[in-house]
Amino acid sequence: MITVVFLLVLGLAGWTFSTLMSKGIHQEEIKKELGNIFESLQLLTSSITVLLKLLMKDSISSAKEEDFKPISSNVIDLLKLDKKEKEEAA
Repeated sequence: MITVVFLLVLGLAGWTFSTLMSKGIHQEEIKKELGNIFESLQLLTSSITVLLKLLMKDSISSAKEEDFKPISSNVIDLLKLDKKEKEEAA
């Protein structure tokens, strides 16, 4: 499916390029539409960037200190156990 979409986009790009090179009648309209497409892609990229930043901020703010306490206590317990085993072995 992705290959088909890629081939269609590639074909459309080639057709557009060849039309612009042949100095067709609708060259100015084609340039205008290409400008519109470029502007839309810039807005889409900007919106995706803002969305990602908001999602990251929300994820970070929702991760409270309490969420990490079980992890840190497990690590501390493992370190104590490791130290105790070393002392018994000595």
